[in-house]
Amino acid sequence: MKGNISTDIQNITRLLTKQKICNDISPVAKAISNAKHGDFFQIEKFSLRINSVPRNTKPKVHSLNIVLNVSIPKIQSEDMTLLLNDYFFSIEISGYDENGKHVKSSWHLDYDNTDKAEYIHPHFHLTFGGQIMENVNLGDVLLLPAPRISYPPMDIVLGIDFILSNFVEKKVYNELRCDPQYKSAVKNAQARLWKPYILSLAHFWCKHQCGEYHIDPMQSKNFNPNLLE
Repeated sequence: MKGNISTDIQNITRLLTKQKICNDISPVAKAISNAKHGDFFQIEKFSLRINSVPRNTKPKVHSLNIVLNVSIPKIQSEDMTLLLNDYFFSIEISGYDENGKHVKSSWHLDYDNTDKAEYIHPHFHLTFGGQIMENVNLGDVLLLPAPRISYPPMDIVLGIDFILSNFVEKKVYNELRCDPQYKSAVKNAQARLWKPYILSLAHFWCKHQCGEYHIDPMQSKNFNPNLLE
């Protein structure tokens, strides 16, 4: 296995605490402790506070609270066909508007390899919405389960990096990326999850195996069903 996942997670959370992006690391400590005796890395309600709200956020909020929830099996195999049978990933975003109203949105990354779906979809797909928004007053907003956007799998480390890259100012994010421990953690996670995923897509065109990875020829279309031969 590439890198020590627990150490990588601890290193990143220390950096987040130093940057005052994270105040409570107890969900991380619990996830690491539980992983020692189980088959999953599971983190619940890991909260990041974002004070630099992206432009054109509507309604206007002064800060964002972003909650990460991830459940991912401990990956021991480089075979993408055995990668993830039980997987959960969600990001819940909330804040308070100028009238003090609690507003929220969410994204979730699903893994669905069944053939029974009514519409085609990548096995891994990123979708807006989710349970947190079921009882939200949407006003004039039309909330749809589509599009299901093809996106590579994310664990705790890649989930944190996803949040930071999208919601933290570039200066702060680049400072974190330059830190050797942060860089090592993200590179390890990318090698663990993204490399076999991307090689599976590349195999659609190049047809070559790559080193230690067993590439299933069908995985490219599983990950992106829009590909045409």
